[in-house]
Amino acid sequence: MSIVKIGDKKLLEQLQARLTMRLGKRPTQQEVLDLCVKLGLSQLDLLAELVEKHPILDEKKVQRILERRESRAQISYDTESLSQDDSDIYS
Repeated sequence: MSIVKIGDKKLLEQLQARLTMRLGKRPTQQEVLDLCVKLGLSQLDLLAELVEKHPILDEKKVQRILERRESRAQISYDTESLSQDDSDIYS
């Protein structure tokens, strides 16, 4: 079994509670997640739309990336040994 971090576990708990009320029995969080993955596979287009609307990067990650970029701003790159496409990107 693998460990997966959940951004907002309260949402999973709310889904589990609503399913419990609807079904009359309590599914485990693992069962709920397994079924969500199956649902996502069967509704891939809808899931892709949701992913596009809700980027994976959050404010904390963006801030860390920007801080790292700034801390490395003075690093020079060896552009002489790069292909033309790479040179265009890194120059």
